[in-house]
Amino acid sequence: MPSSSKPKSKPASTSGLTRQYLLFYNAANFFLWSTLTFRTIRLLLNQFILAEDRSLSALTVDIPAIFADTYSPLLQITQSLALLEILHSLIGLVRAPVMTTAMQVASRIFVVWGVLYPFHGGIIGQDKVGEWGYLGCLLAWGVTECIRYGFFVMQVNGGVESVPGWWQWLRYNTFYVLYPVGISSECALAFKALSPAKEFHPLYWWFIVAVLAIYVPGSYVMYTHMIRQRRKTATKEQGKKDQ
Repeated sequence: MPSSSKPKSKPASTSGLTRQYLLFYNAANFFLWSTLTFRTIRLLLNQFILAEDRSLSALTVDIPAIFADTYSPLLQITQSLALLEILHSLIGLVRAPVMTTAMQVASRIFVVWGVLYPFHGGIIGQDKVGEWGYLGCLLAWGVTECIRYGFFVMQVNGGVESVPGWWQWLRYNTFYVLYPVGISSECALAFKALSPAKEFHPLYWWFIVAVLAIYVPGSYVMYTHMIRQRRKTATKEQGKKDQ
């Protein structure tokens, strides 16, 4: 019989390289999303400070200015890096399910490159619903990813036990609010892109319509998946306390 314990030395070095790669990947994403999120918050605060002499009813948010300072190339690069997560899942580098990973990444890539890139001129600066959709995406995506990638950095570096309890709470609970904000903001942007898309090409209009039709069942699958993940984590934590 062949020995099952023989080929163990080589995977150990591969595992070390994998760990270093994942640490670098997650740290880079944490840095980029933190930069994007704090830049967005700083721009908002600066606008509020400049408008402090106005009455509250006269206060407006200059979202086109925020778009100009965040979309290209910062958001484009930061969000596009997530495509690697589909590859990570496919080759078994991480345990995340391929389908749910692909769904989440694809929806954001669609918004960044399929909606904002060709049609931002017809949305940002032209339509308030679309503008608030962009700001909603920035904040919901940004806060979510800062928490998620920060969690992964600590997990890869020192294991789950190295992650503070309050950060784990943020990781598995903030999605209850942030996910609906993000998905509704994505839908608002896609909906507002329909008019310029129809002028661009009728087939592209149908493409966006098809994506919007997928969003409802797709968002339900993602939301329930995250709820199940939270319950699994809560069960594991309770089991550790009971031991």
